[in-house]
Order: sequence, then structure tokens, then C-alpha cells
Amino acid sequence: MIQKLAITSGLLTLALASGCSSAAKKTTPELARFEGKKVALVAVDGESTARKVVEVALVNQLVDKGTFILVNKNDLDQARAKPNQDPMDWKGVAKAAGADLALRAKVLQFDADENEGYSSEKEKDSQLAEEQGDDGETEHLYKVKSLEGRVRVSLEFTDLNTGDVRSAVAEDEQKVVADAKSSAVHLPPRLRFLEGVANKAFDRFFQEYQ
Repeated sequence: MIQKLAITSGLLTLALASGCSSAAKKTTPELARFEGKKVALVAVDGESTARKVVEVALVNQLVDKGTFILVNKNDLDQARAKPNQDPMDWKGVAKAAGADLALRAKVLQFDADENEGYSSEKEKDSQLAEEQGDDGETEHLYKVKSLEGRVRVSLEFTDLNTGDVRSAVAEDEQKVVADAKSSAVHLPPRLRFLEGVANKAFDRFFQEYQ
């Protein structure tokens, strides 16, 4: 009876160890491993405007980091147009273009909210205090506007040689505030503001997963 229990315990330990090993498998990108490899940006999914802004920001970051060789878009288009190439087979297209890695992006969030309100500031006027016989404090109201932007993009890297898939989300949130305390209220154009948020999101992504 003791021997059976010992065997059962051993099997249970083996099963638990196997489960832990499986659970510990890395799923997030390790970008240092991709250094010097050719990366093909095969797709950016999302609403038209968001897709264009995100694609430009992502390409800029891929180029600026200098650790990847970004496959030219013309090479990808030529690979899609090959007679025996299924244009919907994005892995095949990336391989045909000479890439080591295929990168797919999906825009999860791309929005900016503008809010408007009022703020106040108290000032003390010694001359007014003397004239009125009080503390001479007055309150001034002025208009305040804010623009808050959020960008979230899922990035999936597929190693075309091993089939290994790594993914994570690039995200950032920023807020800018302007008031009419000393001049007219001016906020940056919404799209230009979101371009900056997208660039920051990808910059943070490449730093975090380097």
C-alpha cells in the first residue's frame, strides 16, 4: 500500500512539474532576439483613419529603433501579386518577400475626448480692501478645455522559421489642458494629438519588450 502511494505521489509531482513548465512558456515579445532580422508589416487592421495614423507611427518606430530590417512595402505588394501566391496567406506573402518575421497589428482603441468647463482663481487687491474695508479678495472665472487621447494596438510577431508567435499590446494615454486665463483657449488638432499618443505607445512598447 505504501509503495502504491509513493508511485502515485511521484506521478502527481511529475504532472504538476509538467503543468508548471507549460504555463511558464513565454508569450510576450523578446525584441532583442529579432535584431538584424527582416520584419514584414503584413497587416494593420482597424478603422481607416486610425489604421493610417497607426501604420505611420509603427513604421517610424521600427525604422528608428535600428535593430530590424523592415521589408519594403513594394516588395510585399510584389509578393502578393505572384501567380502562385494566395494574397490572403499573410505568412506566405511575408516569406515570399524574404522576411524572417511577420508582424500584424490590430487597432483596439483610437479616440480622443474633448471636455470644456470653468476654473476659478482668487486674487487679493490691497487697494480694494482699503476702499471696501474687507480682505479685498475677488474671484475670477476662466474657461478651461482639455483633450484626452487613448491609443491601444495589439502587435503579433510570428517567426516564419519556427512558427513561434509572440504578442502584446502597445498603449498610451495622454491629456493636454488649455485655459483662457491669459489668452484664448487653443488645443492641438485631434489627429495630430493622437499621432503623438500613438508614437509614445510604440516607443514604450519597444522599450518594455526589448
